[in-house]
Amino acid sequence: MSLRSLFFYSFVFFVIPCSVLTAQEEESQRSFMNFNGSFRVRATNVGRDVLLERKTPVTPITNLEKENSERQGKEQDTIQSDLQRRQQGLPSQITRKKEDVSYYDSRFLYNMSFSANKYVEGIWGMQVGDIPFGGKGLRATGPDGFDPGLVGPGSGGERGRTAAVNVQTNFLYLNFRIPESGLFIKVGQQLFSSAQGRVLFSTGTGVSILKNFQFLRLSLEGGILRARDQSFMDVDKNGFADKNYQTSNIYYNRLKFEYFRNIRNEVYAYFLDDNDKSDNETARLAWYGMHNEFNFQKFSFIVHGILNTGTVKKLRPVNDTNDITIYNNTQRYFIKGGMYDFQFTYRWSESLNFNLIALGTTGRPGYDEKGNEANLKGNGYRTLAPGFSISNIATDFTGGYALFNGSSFSGLNEYGLYSNIIAFGPYQFTLGYYQLWATKSPEIRINREFSELNGYRTSTYMGMEYNFNIRYNVTADFQIIFRSGYFVAGDALFVLLDSKYGRVLREGFIVFEHRF
Repeated sequence: MSLRSLFFYSFVFFVIPCSVLTAQEEESQRSFMNFNGSFRVRATNVGRDVLLERKTPVTPITNLEKENSERQGKEQDTIQSDLQRRQQGLPSQITRKKEDVSYYDSRFLYNMSFSANKYVEGIWGMQVGDIPFGGKGLRATGPDGFDPGLVGPGSGGERGRTAAVNVQTNFLYLNFRIPESGLFIKVGQQLFSSAQGRVLFSTGTGVSILKNFQFLRLSLEGGILRARDQSFMDVDKNGFADKNYQTSNIYYNRLKFEYFRNIRNEVYAYFLDDNDKSDNETARLAWYGMHNEFNFQKFSFIVHGILNTGTVKKLRPVNDTNDITIYNNTQRYFIKGGMYDFQFTYRWSESLNFNLIALGTTGRPGYDEKGNEANLKGNGYRTLAPGFSISNIATDFTGGYALFNGSSFSGLNEYGLYSNIIAFGPYQFTLGYYQLWATKSPEIRINREFSELNGYRTSTYMGMEYNFNIRYNVTADFQIIFRSGYFVAGDALFVLLDSKYGRVLREGFIVFEHRF
């Protein structure tokens, strides 16, 4: 751990809490508890004839005839094996390149806070699920093994095999509060989020400090997130940890100010100091952003820009003509990219509004002609740990299909128009149309199927999407949500996935959710 990190932790854990306890009057020792949460049941139907991830190698083509013959040989072996199964009266294991799936799941969220006085508060948040109906839960012992990472989502649900542990902790932190001074300190596992989640939106363990300056109409926030720690690994099994300071830390600070009634501004910076070599990559990157929000009577808009700079070091294998690794070397890449984010809302009435969104990053999606990540050069944009949803399929993380999420949104642009309509009192309808484009066309020279040799060409058009959502507020605490999407793929998506099959992805799900 660096000297500045050690000083920072010492200041937070010793100086600040002591000042809180000694400078304020004694409070009652009676503890107060508050809780809130939600229970959700969801039914989902999804269907597609397009791949969601690439199945062919991204390495350069050295001997195309050899690769084609090997692939054809594997296909023939699969067909022959399936014919033998059919001759034995067993069902076929070869399915069509088309999917139609319906499933159901449930989830329970529970957040609890407790405090003995107004200066210190403890928060615990947990989650059970998502538990799929009939889903298999893994036992601690048995032929199916045990995955300690499979707690919470995906555990339990099968008859007679509900998992013994299917709870995951979302929040666990202490909140030191000094309202008189406008000072708030959180220590522990909490949510770290940048403006609209464009740079960072993730839970993690760390420290955050917020200071409000009411007379200046601004607030200053900073902190550190311990993103990864591999310092306790013992690779050579000699009984001593040999991975000292193999860590990944995220530092941030942001300044919010509101000098005018209709304008809100935020300036921020996030820094990644990644020394963990277990994934063959280290990095020192920075994201500098400015978020501006303008609100008026009939319309509002957001102008948001992010600059990404820094260096990335990756361990690269050097192969011979037979694709055998001779040795590995470390290559350094200098990052210089950016993201733009523009949103506009026009309020026709209290029951109808129209919205425009345009979001994109620099660089090229996928890989370059050498098989390296394309965002490592050419003004590429490297993501940190964002979390945002634009449309229901193209860029999403809320369930169903997702071609891309915030972490994979590099070298992409999405433009959309959508409208919210409040009708019949508790009903809200949302209609949307979106287009997805690549900033630069994906590289086609590493493709095996959707290639120039097979008569295909690359482009920047990824596809278009239609969305239709309904929200029905049955009561103040209970709501029913229907969400659907229909995506039609473009040539750039087939280049990126190296696939020549299919054209459509569709999804629809209905949610029953009660909050308390």
